[in-house]
Amino acid sequence: MDWKEKLVDFYKTRKAYIQKHLNENIDFTDVYDPYIFEKRDNPIMVVGEAPGANEVMLGEPFVGKAGENLSYLIEKSKLDRKKDFLITNAFPFRTFEKNKNRTPKADELKTGAKLLEKEIEIVQPKIILLLGNSAIKAFSYITWAKEVKNLKKCGVYEMGRYKIGVCFHPSPLAFNRRDIRKSLEEFFKNLKTLI
Repeated sequence: MDWKEKLVDFYKTRKAYIQKHLNENIDFTDVYDPYIFEKRDNPIMVVGEAPGANEVMLGEPFVGKAGENLSYLIEKSKLDRKKDFLITNAFPFRTFEKNKNRTPKADELKTGAKLLEKEIEIVQPKIILLLGNSAIKAFSYITWAKEVKNLKKCGVYEMGRYKIGVCFHPSPLAFNRRDIRKSLEEFFKNLKTLI
């Protein structure tokens, strides 16, 4: 079984794993990158926060306004979203309050981190891009990655066996700030030199 088949099988186990630990205000609709079988080996792994209502509706990560911004940034990298990037989240399911998206809580990110670590083991990504505070926080719960929260944003660092990129989330609120948008554009433009 190759890594892509293992990854799809792994995604089928996430719901039961999370339900053992958490069950409040979580939509357990599966959301994952629909282009898994088109990926090259060792893709760049993009880790966002958690799926939102748009992602749940379509079953894909990063399809709302933040997804449009991510697609724009990927175009800046001159790489291919379908082949070169595996897009995932710090917490695999939508978290909500009164039917509005909400940021995952610390215990949710800790639980999600265990799944994220397993996902990384299967994918063996060339680079792991942590976009936004939730992705960075979840990643810091992985034993070998605790120091990630001390890294300066929009840089790439060696951590264990991996290159870790840390930057801002391309949410509309952040992306409308000129300084953040410029930092994200530069960050993505430089990715091709790192692979």
